[in-house]
Amino acid sequence: MRRFLLLPLLLLAGCQSSPPPDNSSHANLPENGGAFGNEKPPKEPADGKPRIVVDTNDVAQFRGTKMPALLARMDSDDRADWSFVRRHLHPAPAAPADYDKDGREVRRRFQWPPAGSELSDPQRAWRSYLLWPEHIRTLLHGNDWDSAPVRARLAGYGRMYELIYKFQNTPEYASQTRESEHWRSFAENMLAWGKDGEALLVSNMVLALTNPREDVVLNAQSILVQVGEGAIEPLCAALWTGYRRRVVLDDGRQESQGSPNFNKYVIETLYRIGPRATSQAIYELENSLDDNGVAGKSAWRFRKHFVELLGRLGDSRAIRTIEAEIGRVQPQEFVEAELRQGREVPDEVATDHAKFVYREYLLLALRGIAAPECLRPLLKIWKMDPDHETGAVDALTRIATTAGIDAREAARLNTMDDARALARKLKVDLKGE
Repeated sequence: MRRFLLLPLLLLAGCQSSPPPDNSSHANLPENGGAFGNEKPPKEPADGKPRIVVDTNDVAQFRGTKMPALLARMDSDDRADWSFVRRHLHPAPAAPADYDKDGREVRRRFQWPPAGSELSDPQRAWRSYLLWPEHIRTLLHGNDWDSAPVRARLAGYGRMYELIYKFQNTPEYASQTRESEHWRSFAENMLAWGKDGEALLVSNMVLALTNPREDVVLNAQSILVQVGEGAIEPLCAALWTGYRRRVVLDDGRQESQGSPNFNKYVIETLYRIGPRATSQAIYELENSLDDNGVAGKSAWRFRKHFVELLGRLGDSRAIRTIEAEIGRVQPQEFVEAELRQGREVPDEVATDHAKFVYREYLLLALRGIAAPECLRPLLKIWKMDPDHETGAVDALTRIATTAGIDAREAARLNTMDDARALARKLKVDLKGE
């Protein structure tokens, strides 16, 4: 059985919902390319146009087989080999559009995505260009592309992508123990390439969290926890995206899909990494506001994941951020039918519901932190809507018992006045409450 697809894929135009053609032969290679053997590189094209690498939709196969063979040439002592690799990207093909300094489209060079199945030569060149990962394109376009350190780095990337491709195409082991060992071995081989290997491993493991199979998710989580600090920022970044990517299913079909459990898996992974994730989660909330210091519209749907994480981590450093969220997050929902037509018509009922739900997330976070200082933001939320009573009392009880109050006495605390009395007892400043 083929392993699920790990490589992050670009949604290339021309890639429809049907399976890609079989690209196992060299039938689709450009006639003038001979690009993947050991033959002598052809002369630089007189017109300076980039070479079309391969006319295919199978990004994974290109990045795991053809691209490593090309990048291996960067280890050569012959500059002609390096130039041969760069000709596949340099000069870059014309982008789909030109833009002026204000970001307005001024001239459409060719239609992208294409309307039909037949691609023009510029479209084929552009698709060929997009087969390469952006970070490799950036290196090959750099002024120092031919320096020894960059060439070594590019050759290393080729070997890493080859490792990934072999890993994903190795038949799965019947024993879960052996399968887990195989994942660990793969991770160790990737980590041996230093920071570049770690970054590539982490991006693939984050993508694996979208898989519907629990055993795949568990193996990926274990590796991310092993990486630790280096996985925190990419995991937090993924919480803003929902991480919809093209995946290859066991029967060979491709589709773009997300996972309803993805955010849960990310939060669980960050929780297992531990308190080191607190600072990054706080950073994400503090540095994702507009120029007025507000997070509006549907931003709350993403911010709630960081709030939940901070509550689970239970770190008192997050109290100030949680309290600030009460006023600066201003949800606004719109009528779905109108939104589909491109019109933002406010939905007051849905907006009120969103505000209430987000404040409940804040209360849950305060319950998780359970420090005496949580009483001030708790009271702020409770005063905003009496219907928060259930969540507020639950958090109040937890704060009281954590502070050493007898459980029976804590269970009797069920009003805002009780919360204020507890704050006075615990010497909590309620200024601004």
